[in-house]
Amino acid sequence: MKLSATKRTETGTSASKKARVEGKIPAAIYGKEVETVSVLIDRKEFENLIKEIGSNGVFDIDVDGETYHVFVKEQANAAIKPIVYHVDLLAFTKGQKVHMSIPVFVSGEEGIEEGIVSQSINEIEVNIAPADAPSEYTIDVSNLEIGDTVHVSEIELGEGVELLTDEESTVVSVSAPQIEEEPAEETDEMPEPEVIGEDAEEDSEEA
Repeated sequence: MKLSATKRTETGTSASKKARVEGKIPAAIYGKEVETVSVLIDRKEFENLIKEIGSNGVFDIDVDGETYHVFVKEQANAAIKPIVYHVDLLAFTKGQKVHMSIPVFVSGEEGIEEGIVSQSINEIEVNIAPADAPSEYTIDVSNLEIGDTVHVSEIELGEGVELLTDEESTVVSVSAPQIEEEPAEETDEMPEPEVIGEDAEEDSEEA
């Protein structure tokens, strides 16, 4: 997959705002062996590309005739509208391993009839060659029972992947549902009122 970009000739808040109005996304390309380059990319082309390859997908980006192998390291979105404001693209060379965040999803929850599935970690950190990086890791919980847990160490990462997240961290757990205590039944019997005043004194004398 390939995307085209142009080098930014103007920087700053005003220039970035103008670019966004024109349907462009300010972006930065950087890497271990790459000098940082500020560019503009077409918003629609970028969004369509990410829909096709996923958030961790690898693609080529052409900047005025120079091609970089990149993936999205970080993406900033607008607070109100679902618009991409800025993108950081990490450039890499063939075979180079980099730090990546891989999403973790859970499947098979419908197979658990009584327990409650809780997911504690939504992504894990790994050192991997971007071209080998999966779009996600999926954990099947359909055979889990109440009290069972799945740790990071149990995720099948694939060959040559270095795990950076604590392997003892719990990703998924299954717990018993909480049983709500029924409120105490109310009785129809009303307590006798306490007698005060003269009537109380008379009762005391009679006793």
